[in-house]
Amino acid sequence: MAQDNFSLRFWGVRGSYAVSDRDALRYGGNTSCVEVVAGKRQIIFDAGTGIIGLGKELIKNNPGPLSLNLFLSHTHHDHLSGFYFFDPLFDKRNRINIFGPGSGKRSLAETLRMAMEPALFPIGLDALDAKTSIWSLVGGENIALRDNRQSPRITKAVSLRIKDREQPIISTYGSPAHPNGVILYRVFFQSKSLVYATDLEETADGYPDVIEFARDADVLIHDAQYLESEYMSTANPRRGWGHSTVESATEVARKAGVKRLVLFHHEPTHDDRCIDQILKFARRRFRRTTVAAEGMVMRL
Repeated sequence: MAQDNFSLRFWGVRGSYAVSDRDALRYGGNTSCVEVVAGKRQIIFDAGTGIIGLGKELIKNNPGPLSLNLFLSHTHHDHLSGFYFFDPLFDKRNRINIFGPGSGKRSLAETLRMAMEPALFPIGLDALDAKTSIWSLVGGENIALRDNRQSPRITKAVSLRIKDREQPIISTYGSPAHPNGVILYRVFFQSKSLVYATDLEETADGYPDVIEFARDADVLIHDAQYLESEYMSTANPRRGWGHSTVESATEVARKAGVKRLVLFHHEPTHDDRCIDQILKFARRRFRRTTVAAEGMVMRL
């Protein structure tokens, strides 16, 4: 990996549940997983079904031990359903840091252990062979990813203006705008940054704190699961389900002054033709918009 490489690849882009319909294959049917490479550090956002393919690719291309950093936005099933099948977790040579929401009431490790109880999964958390370190986050942290043999340095954030870093820094923001809460992440590297903001139910004008968190980002990956008509539907309203509309995502991008917006966490009932229309509509509101698709690579 080049020391100045800052890129991302989408492995899963769907929300709620995976789909395999023929008319949804162009954008992809796996649930949330985004791989980010920042210099020599490998960062993974969420462990939906998309992480299964990523794991196999990592094993195929890296015969030696892996050092990985997995960041969970939250632990609802669609963001964790690939975790149990992520091949690097079952190789004792690998070292994997796992970050995600946790508090004094229940740590992230306890949540993962509960998700792998015998009634829910045939093996437990202790069966994972890799050297795993599990870190609970509440929001407001700065996480410095250091040498592969060193633990990350986690401090409370004092500023989002982190410039010219030779090693990636990840800032976090804890939001209540999803049932049981969600963590947003911002990666700073080589004077550029990207924001991962999924499973976030924005107001029509966007939350001021989220807009500020995304301020001037080079790339904003933002939840845009619903059309306004779906969100406000009288027959089957989605208000309170914890997801944004295309309209609110573009409004946040505009107000935050981001360079590029990527619509993410696609509604599973939206086929390729529907997403094509969503892209056209979104670009009329924020010109520098694209929609996430499996296999899509972006370089910062």
